[in-house]
Amino acid sequence: MNQVATKKETLPSTVSFEEHAGQGSEYVTARDTKLPILKLMSNTSPVLNPSDAKYNESAKLGDIYNEITNSLYRGTKGVLVVPCLYVNTFNEWADRGDSPGRPIQIHGDSNILRETQRGDDGRDRLPNGNYVEDTGNHFVYLLDDKYNAIEQALITMKSTQKKKSKLWNSMIQSRRLEGKNGFYTPPSWGTVYRLTTVQESNSKGSWPGWSVAFDSFLNKPEHVKTVELTKDFYKSAMESDIFGKVDFDAEKPQAEKKVKEDVPF
Repeated sequence: MNQVATKKETLPSTVSFEEHAGQGSEYVTARDTKLPILKLMSNTSPVLNPSDAKYNESAKLGDIYNEITNSLYRGTKGVLVVPCLYVNTFNEWADRGDSPGRPIQIHGDSNILRETQRGDDGRDRLPNGNYVEDTGNHFVYLLDDKYNAIEQALITMKSTQKKKSKLWNSMIQSRRLEGKNGFYTPPSWGTVYRLTTVQESNSKGSWPGWSVAFDSFLNKPEHVKTVELTKDFYKSAMESDIFGKVDFDAEKPQAEKKVKEDVPF
């Protein structure tokens, strides 16, 4: 009996994309992407409102949430982040209903506050009726528990959380490593911090706030790939209009309510 040999085609066990890295995105610029704002879930967060389109049934008060990637982190465990760049701005907002979903203008000079007066709602109001928020912007890279880079994000700290921003900056500047010429302050994009949430309160109410703790330096051989990414994020943020890609729509002011200046939400 004649046997017919069947020729088997040898297929690669895996598909390799490395040699084609980046193809298809050659014309994507900062204007074509969004940088998410990592937010604390408060009583006024749409994500916690069952009637809102952004509602997430898994989210809880005090959780940390990324509305673009839908990533949710428990506030008690927190997240590991690398602070790649800090920028202090004075964001001018219109009230809810008049707001386009992003700041009317991002001022880099604190002198804009000289033009404001404190309103009945505790906000610093300009003559045009808009209000200005002194905002600490921390551009970070989120890491997993093995210190692998996950995603880029922005953490904004304002009102009562602005003091946390100052504390974090002080912690970054106080870090020291010993080099061949003595001790030096390492770049912030080479340091890791764990951010968790704590419950804060005063006579006007309670809210979740940030808690910042130093975790480690990214100075081990296994950290090389992560450091390459955090350094590149720092460079791109320094060299481009980083605020032009921030997803401020997710930061749109919530329902108006009269609060004192020390109530952040």
